[in-house]
Amino acid sequence: MMSKEKIIFRTDWITVKETARGYHYLERKGRDSVAIFLIRKSQSNNGGYEVLIRQQPLCIDIPDINQEHRLYPCPITGGIDAGESPEEAAVREVHEEAGFSVQVLPLGKYIGGTQTNEMCYMYYADVTDIEPEIARQDGSYFESISHNEWHPLDYLNECDYSACQIGYFRLKSILG
Repeated sequence: MMSKEKIIFRTDWITVKETARGYHYLERKGRDSVAIFLIRKSQSNNGGYEVLIRQQPLCIDIPDINQEHRLYPCPITGGIDAGESPEEAAVREVHEEAGFSVQVLPLGKYIGGTQTNEMCYMYYADVTDIEPEIARQDGSYFESISHNEWHPLDYLNECDYSACQIGYFRLKSILG
């Protein structure tokens, strides 16, 4: 016999449920995402590669009033919109956040959230000698305080974000 769960509260993104035994839990709607590594040949790093790092706030690290957000390093990231393929989302996010119009190459995928079965699709693009347009961004506050920085490729191995570390090893095997 299946136990009945009661929905206590629901939004587009979360549902609070009560089990038949009275336990409450939160169920979050998953959303697949993309992580894109923009690389370029370095003129100052003995011909090695650099990677574009996006310094952006982490949603769960909301500071008290009148304090600044701490920024975290990651590749270009974003959610996949309804009706959009992961590759289309990657191209859109790169243009939105960094101003580059590129074709992306697959770098693999990983499970971003086991409780919601969220997938993160990873891509990369070599932007050596490509000049970006002005990044339009999405108009959100978080994007307005984020910024991009170029770092040596090895910087990815120091980041806490799992996509950075996975991307680092996959890029190293591709780039040699």
